Amino acid sequence: MQNSSADYMLFDTSSERASLALGPDVITLQVGDRRFITTKDTLTDQCGFFSSMLPGRWNSVQPDGSYFVDADGDLFQYILRYLRRGVLPVFYDNAKGHDHALYLALLEEAKYFQIPRLEKWLGNKTYLKAVKFFHTAVEVDGADELGEVITADVEIEYHPARAVEKVYVCPRGIPGHRGSPSSCGKACRNTKGDAEDKYEDEDVLRVVIIRKRTVFDEQICIERR
Repeated sequence: MQNSSADYMLFDTSSERASLALGPDVITLQVGDRRFITTKDTLTDQCGFFSSMLPGRWNSVQPDGSYFVDADGDLFQYILRYLRRGVLPVFYDNAKGHDHALYLALLEEAKYFQIPRLEKWLGNKTYLKAVKFFHTAVEVDGADELGEVITADVEIEYHPARAVEKVYVCPRGIPGHRGSPSSCGKACRNTKGDAEDKYEDEDVLRVVIIRKRTVFDEQICIERR
């Protein structure tokens, strides 16, 4: 998992002490081997764990004034990100799909930190509704439509196939009449006489184009905040 400077800050000893002097509402947390700075209101608004511990019942205050939490620091960055903004997490990659292992690990942290809304989102797998797919399929002749420009939310698959078609042949051998009996006029009909129309087998390229468009529903991640 990548570390995001927007979610936590790392400090040496001097900056740690400086952060503790910012005010009574600023909280420094030592979560596993990671250090985070946030506010008391952020931690207690939706989190039962911190709501019960911060009013003075915390026994694991460190000598530098930080609070030690025995949890996974890499996972806690997502817990803190949620507590700060209330945006429910979606871990999806076009190539790999949903990161179900991360969802499961974060679900256990949501239970531990007593965050009901986040726990429900993860436990019910509501995140699956946040990413939707729309598929279309069309069959075209030839390769004229295979060079289109697409946007980043669209994936295209091409499935070519060879086929054989019966193609009309003009009695007079005129190339422009090939495949189009209606193009032949009186002269062509006189040349044909009473003979049946002539057709030849012709190889044709047909391509099935399947488009998959990925749509991310942002609203479902922020509703009822």
